[in-house]
Amino acid sequence: MSKIEKIDQPATSATGLVSMQFIGRICDARTAALAQYEAAARALAATFAEVRAAGDVAGVAHGGHGCARHSTRETKGMALLFGEDFDPAASITAARRDLDARIWTRLLEETGLRSMMDLQERRAFDTSLCGDDVPEATIENVTATFQRLCADAETIFLRGLARAFSSLDRRFKSHDGFKVGSRIILDRLMSDMGTWNHRSDVEGALIDIERIFAMFDGEQPSPGGLRRAIEANRGWGARQSETETRYFKVRIFKNGNAHLWMQRPDLVQKVNLKLAAYYGDALADAAPADCGPDIFKTRSNVPAKDLAFYPTPAAVAEVALKELYCRSGMRVLEPSAGVGNLVWPLLDKGALVDAIEIHPDRAAALQGRQRPGLTVKCANFLSMPPQEIYDAVVMNPPFAGTHYMDHVMQAWAFLKPGGKLVAILPASASVNETPKHEKFRAWAAKVNRDRWSRVFTDLPAESFREVGVNINTVVMTLSK
Repeated sequence: MSKIEKIDQPATSATGLVSMQFIGRICDARTAALAQYEAAARALAATFAEVRAAGDVAGVAHGGHGCARHSTRETKGMALLFGEDFDPAASITAARRDLDARIWTRLLEETGLRSMMDLQERRAFDTSLCGDDVPEATIENVTATFQRLCADAETIFLRGLARAFSSLDRRFKSHDGFKVGSRIILDRLMSDMGTWNHRSDVEGALIDIERIFAMFDGEQPSPGGLRRAIEANRGWGARQSETETRYFKVRIFKNGNAHLWMQRPDLVQKVNLKLAAYYGDALADAAPADCGPDIFKTRSNVPAKDLAFYPTPAAVAEVALKELYCRSGMRVLEPSAGVGNLVWPLLDKGALVDAIEIHPDRAAALQGRQRPGLTVKCANFLSMPPQEIYDAVVMNPPFAGTHYMDHVMQAWAFLKPGGKLVAILPASASVNETPKHEKFRAWAAKVNRDRWSRVFTDLPAESFREVGVNINTVVMTLSK
């Protein structure tokens, strides 16, 4: 009989930190359980060996004669008695995996860390516990994992918040894109039969948002509350219905589509503030149109101008350049060349590239890596007179504010008819609803020759994290 007592102490201390005593007692109980499993497996193996020896003696008695007697239940009972499929090592491994999976689940739930995860992270965690590589819940592994999770708890929560809200409405890809009081359109929330559409992740996103709103509201989360309210109000079959809870109003139409309004403007504002903290505002990274490279040079008693710089990550460059068919000898303009992260792949494809960079040091670095087909000019692109001479423009213009709009429209003037523009832009370009953003999108739709193609394509979340910002980004593609 095990002397390990039930663990009923809280998982966190009065300070809110994960209790190391709690973790230690769990790991001690795990060690004791595994030791008992192994002892029991050895005893079973010895017992089954004795049963098989008894079977040999029984064979002497019946001489191998069969009989008409047949019972499925007795046959199964005999198989269990003889332990025909018993493999001690495999059984111990299975028991260890099951035990460790249950321990990790308990730890995340009772410490509250699971509630910080969004649907995607919870699924990834649950999937990791279903395979053959369940991490062993040793004191060393658990301690290291929780040190990392607790240190990253705020990031995990903010990432989950961003994923949940942006999966429900693209305007949340920008911290100031969704305006309080706006309607959210949910396509195919319900099936044609009036039941939940389980091929959609909307229901999971709504559960996450309910949980986040409750946390901001100082209330105990009640996962699935909106779903239960809808089901109680809606009944069975395809029909129109309207449901209100403390956080939402949902109008569902007979075709399964729905409109959703968030009832608490104060909570939406808190969400936008958290999104701003997570995405981070791009620092000033654009020179005014009337300034030249001299603003970066230090003169007597005049400090040099210093602008933030967000070089294009290699993975982003690869995705963006998939939008362009690059043939050998075509003329390409890169008007905000930086250190050349878009320039070098273009040269590798055989393009002739004119690279414009306003910062003297970065322009010099580009010239220092001079390659055939590359021309570098240190200048302010916005002040250059347009010439329709390029087959393509590929660019990652400044992110701060709406400077990128001026850069894109200036770049458009350098394209020859039939050319293509590919620009990496902040997601606000595609989702924000200010008059300036809507005017920019209307201009893009008007000038784009390819009416059937998508102007904006989302890049993966956190594509620019390696260079210091979590801003969501898109690739804009226009044909002239």
